[in-house]
Amino acid sequence: MDIESLGGGAGAGFLTAILTAFGINKRVGNLEDCKQDKAVCVEVHKGTEQRLERIEDKIDSLNDYLRNHKGGS
Repeated sequence: MDIESLGGGAGAGFLTAILTAFGINKRVGNLEDCKQDKAVCVEVHKGTEQRLERIEDKIDSLNDYLRNHKGGS
């Protein structure tokens, strides 16, 4: 490997690193702008858990009905 190709590869790598750093900085900035407050997330999780509990209760009721229902003819 000659010194010119080594220098060219190093220069291209350095330039790519700088461009990547600016791209990551922009993405982090976008995430910070779009983030939700912790209080909002807590309330969303509580609502989701309550909804899942209601669905589980309905499934349990349906399961009990199907197990205890006597088929009539």
